[in-house]
Amino acid sequence: MRLLGEVVRLTRSRNFLVRMKPPVSEDPKDMRVVSEDLLLVGVVSDVIGPVHEPYALVKIVIPLDKAADLVGKRLYLVDRKEDRRIITYPDS
Repeated sequence: MRLLGEVVRLTRSRNFLVRMKPPVSEDPKDMRVVSEDLLLVGVVSDVIGPVHEPYALVKIVIPLDKAADLVGKRLYLVDRKEDRRIITYPDS
């Protein structure tokens, strides 16, 4: 599990805007994203912004009321071999 960054805000298109922690060594697109308690919260859909200060757009897969609680929190990328540890939200 690797730190993706901190959630800055929710967008109108049901995405998290995440300020990524440099250095970014590889493209995280299509990787799963979890909260600190290993709850699956989304999938990286795009990386935007300048190279020295990138942001990730994470497509949200949990209810929006639960997603709003994650603003200001850290999110993490999950490698394929760690998939078995991920907890999915019961309603998703």
